[in-house]
Amino acid sequence: MKTLIVDHSWSKIIERDEFAKVALAAKIKQIEEIEAAIRAVEGEEAARNALSNGLIKHALTRCLENLQGSASVTEQDFWVCYEFATTAAENAERIIDEELSHIGS
Repeated sequence: MKTLIVDHSWSKIIERDEFAKVALAAKIKQIEEIEAAIRAVEGEEAARNALSNGLIKHALTRCLENLQGSASVTEQDFWVCYEFATTAAENAERIIDEELSHIGS
């Protein structure tokens, strides 16, 4: 089963509007669920390795904070975090599909 993190809803994030906020919240929840599923079967280290030590969730959270008006997260921070999260999530998809396909997410 192909694990999809970076999907159609992910593309809504770059719109930087209310739909982006909803998409970000959903993706953060999805990452948390995937992390919990991996941790339950393979342990903490496997979850950290697959999901970039929590940095995907962290980057998405910073994107959401920016859209919610946080003065401490600039628009440049948003784009840096978005680009990192996209690349790291695509890598996580590959790791999950190749090495952890036995885990239902």
